[in-house]
Amino acid sequence: MQDPVLILGASGGIGGAIARRLARQGSGVILHGRRRDRLDALAGEIGPAAAVETADLTDEAEAAALFARLAAAHTALSGLVFSVATPFTKRLTHRTGWGEFDRQIATQLKALHLCAAGAFPLLAGQAATTRMVVVSSEYAIGMPPVKTASYAAAKAAITAYARVVAQEWLGRGIRVHIVAPGMVRTEFTADIPDAWLDDHVARLPEQRLTTAEDVAEMVAFLMTDAADCLYGSPLQVSRAERR
Repeated sequence: MQDPVLILGASGGIGGAIARRLARQGSGVILHGRRRDRLDALAGEIGPAAAVETADLTDEAEAAALFARLAAAHTALSGLVFSVATPFTKRLTHRTGWGEFDRQIATQLKALHLCAAGAFPLLAGQAATTRMVVVSSEYAIGMPPVKTASYAAAKAAITAYARVVAQEWLGRGIRVHIVAPGMVRTEFTADIPDAWLDDHVARLPEQRLTTAEDVAEMVAFLMTDAADCLYGSPLQVSRAERR
């Protein structure tokens, strides 16, 4: 049986869609997230191919313990998907306290670094190519909107991090990919007024938002040999106008 894919952030809308899509593709999945109830429900939906793990990815000891458990249960991973996000305070940048930036950097860059370092021994040196997919944001590759500085900065940081690691890990048989989704209607955007969203959608070329399933389809493709030449390049997955 193929080694499983670890999905970090599987309790979110995008992470959950990725888990379902990879499971349909025949991959075993290890689901990680902040909401155990959602993870258990998702695992029940997917079936025996799914396992559940929880850990605070910003805590070095908890992250190390997570990967120690994975190493004890599995000889290797075939892939890692980092689809972690946390809500941010929508304020003008000069009115945003450093604590908000610190929180976003911790849940993005620090968590990605701890997880990449922990996963490396489970991904490297295998006979078949393994893959890590980092879910960033189109805010990191285009002009981000106002009142998003803490989030956009954190996503830009993990994009740069992944581009460096993509080069460093290539010789170890690991392809690192980056996806940059547009705005997706999930719990993450629940505080945005419907009237604003409706107006925004009306101005999009296709007059529809990006969906979690759009992102999941791209991630499923990136987990195949056909996508290997795309490593290290941020790929915009968006129904918005290209910038």
